[in-house]
Amino acid sequence: MYQLFVLGQLMDHAMTGYQLRKALAAVVGPEQTMSYGVLYPLLERLAAAGDLTLTAVTVGQRSKRLATITTQGRARFHQLVVMPVARNKQTQLWFQIKMVSRHLLHSDEQRLVLTDFLGFTQDQLAHWQHVHDYFTGRPNMVPGDVSDGLQMNWLQQQRTQVQVDWIQRQLASLDKGE
Repeated sequence: MYQLFVLGQLMDHAMTGYQLRKALAAVVGPEQTMSYGVLYPLLERLAAAGDLTLTAVTVGQRSKRLATITTQGRARFHQLVVMPVARNKQTQLWFQIKMVSRHLLHSDEQRLVLTDFLGFTQDQLAHWQHVHDYFTGRPNMVPGDVSDGLQMNWLQQQRTQVQVDWIQRQLASLDKGE
């Protein structure tokens, strides 16, 4: 997943590890970002695989390494971005990373990714409906727990519905050729 993010960011321009980490935090939030202990070995692996090059540059008094994507890395990015996303704890993060790179995709690739995202999000909406049904069908639960659970369930349903609506608008824009 972070490989996709790094390659997607480098598609636009070369960046340092610090810039990549800041960009990830801006996209997914500070609680989901990666440590430098994960980022720099990832950059090394991508360079060893031929997906990017690392060049030493001096900025002021500091030496930094600038990552630049290669032709092979561009092809790898397109392979990764259209791969279906496995349904697990990281699925939402995967889609956030894919969505930030949408401008790099052809319309058919965008449609593929958005359709996969929509399927995942509709499954989430169905899950939250099952949770709602669970809370409303459990009269032996403490009333306060039921009330709190239903309140949180409502919030989750609203968040998920907003995501469904957003994806459907993006697909409609693609249909109109926008």
